[in-house]
Amino acid sequence: MILEYEKKQSIHAENGCEHIVNGVVRFDDLIRTDYTPTNFSAEPKSYFLRDGHVHWDRLHTETEQRIHKEWLEELGYNTNIWQVNFTTHKIKRTNHLLKFNSTIEDTSPETI
Repeated sequence: MILEYEKKQSIHAENGCEHIVNGVVRFDDLIRTDYTPTNFSAEPKSYFLRDGHVHWDRLHTETEQRIHKEWLEELGYNTNIWQVNFTTHKIKRTNHLLKFNSTIEDTSPETI
């Protein structure tokens, strides 16, 4: 399954974020990003961040990944086994599951 959703940004509070840049007080807009499912049943999510934030891209990526995980949980998926590919939004099995075989010999180097 591919998670399809609408991502929409709007100004939540014009000049609503006071912060200091190089000793100067600035006021920037507070931006609201809404994530609304379109092909599955889960709760819409929102995220707020100051316009022009120095970590804008990273924080939005981390938030969208967190939302993907929350939606998986809402859809009944075990997030230890399933994840959402960030680019394609396709639900897939995680790659970090390892199967251990007790008959495999330990070949790690010895410490002398």
